[in-house]
Amino acid sequence: MHRDMDIIRKIVLAVRDAQAEYVNSVEGLPQEDFAFHAQLLEEAGLVAAAIQGEGKRIARVAVIYRLTWAGQDFADSIRDDTLWSKAKKTILKPSASWTFGILLEYLKFEIKRTVPGLDQIP
Repeated sequence: MHRDMDIIRKIVLAVRDAQAEYVNSVEGLPQEDFAFHAQLLEEAGLVAAAIQGEGKRIARVAVIYRLTWAGQDFADSIRDDTLWSKAKKTILKPSASWTFGILLEYLKFEIKRTVPGLDQIP
């Protein structure tokens, strides 16, 4: 299975908006996809979660309790649909080589560029 940033975005925003104490699924997302991406989110330090699976190889069940500080920052940077679409076209396009760090830097740059006064902050 491969990392899918649309699934990552969907999960992060679902956790941010959750009214329950935890999130263990997202509507329309197969459980195996949710668990795999929840494991990636935990490894990236974006969520506090409990992951269960066969060793540490493949997550089978995941429960996300909350976003971390970094997860909250990421959620704020991806919530705007227009900015997310632009990032997908520019950074996440299939032929591009990118890292999560590059994606975050791009999102920060675009936010600074579009919000008056933020472009003066280094």
